[in-house]
Amino acid sequence: MNSHWLAPDMTMSAADYLALLDAALAFKQRYPAQTGAALQGKTIYFLFYNASLRTRSSFQTGLARMGGNAIVLDPHHAIYTPALPEAEIPYTTERIADVARVLSSYGDAIAIRMYGEPAGWVYGAAHRHLEAFARSSRVPVINMECDRFHPCQALADMMTLRERLGDLAGRRLCISWAYSGSWHKPVAVPQSLLLAAAKAGMDITLAHPASFGLDPEVMDRARQVAGQTGARVRVTHDFLDGVNGAQAVYAKSWCCLAHLPTRHGDPVDERAMQRAFERHRDWRVDADVMRLSGTDAGYLHCLPADRGQEVTDEVIDGASSWVFQQAANRLHAQNAVMARLLNPGCLA
Repeated sequence: MNSHWLAPDMTMSAADYLALLDAALAFKQRYPAQTGAALQGKTIYFLFYNASLRTRSSFQTGLARMGGNAIVLDPHHAIYTPALPEAEIPYTTERIADVARVLSSYGDAIAIRMYGEPAGWVYGAAHRHLEAFARSSRVPVINMECDRFHPCQALADMMTLRERLGDLAGRRLCISWAYSGSWHKPVAVPQSLLLAAAKAGMDITLAHPASFGLDPEVMDRARQVAGQTGARVRVTHDFLDGVNGAQAVYAKSWCCLAHLPTRHGDPVDERAMQRAFERHRDWRVDADVMRLSGTDAGYLHCLPADRGQEVTDEVIDGASSWVFQQAANRLHAQNAVMARLLNPGCLA
């Protein structure tokens, strides 16, 4: 068993991932009446470099109702900001290795959410911070979203798809880019979902404008997994082609990797980024798009959604929306992750 939860979408086998999915769905049925002592006396330290509603509240609620303790540390103000050696500032930062050693001597896990501005928008830099924590920590490190992966969201997404569609093998999923007035969303959600859906053998169409491609390493891994599970991974740059005939449409915005800096301290090419976005304002899910998908198709989004830009109110508040079931499943997915890492016997 991997002692950390950093990039399970990349590293876990399909069999192990699907077993965890089954366990999460079963654990949900027993929560909270039969899981009240599952994490009795366990302490997790939470570091949020970015704003959070669902991740923070669902982790803390689940941990508390399973008997554990959440300690939230503000990495910007309440503690010395954890930093890699090259980014240290005297009496302002503290080396990640030192922070990890100290916290792992006190508690049972460290959970971190970091992407975007706190890592200078250098793609992969936030994930390297999490890896640095993991190298020096004696307890599990949990990725609550970085700039490459959002494994907690992906597990909740897969739970929702299973509850709605049953056996996922061969089911048609469209993962699509969508327009937003802000470019600041990372690629973590579509990348983790693509990998997780491939493990489940789904028929996946990835739809995005040509300039919004995902990480080539992630794409290669998704195709490798698909070859093992019978999944299908197709890429299109035509929005309507992507959603046509899908049984589930997961449409959200993400940034253009090509316009991010490659070195810490360099700026984002915001003008080029904004131009790339504005050329595709028509990539929006409305009622006509959902009808093209199919009468029983569901709409998914990780939230927060940019209403009127990524999706219309009619869709996200309508009968085809699975969005709030997804949000509820964040609690249950993360409960399963915490249990797997800290008390795996209670998942059986």
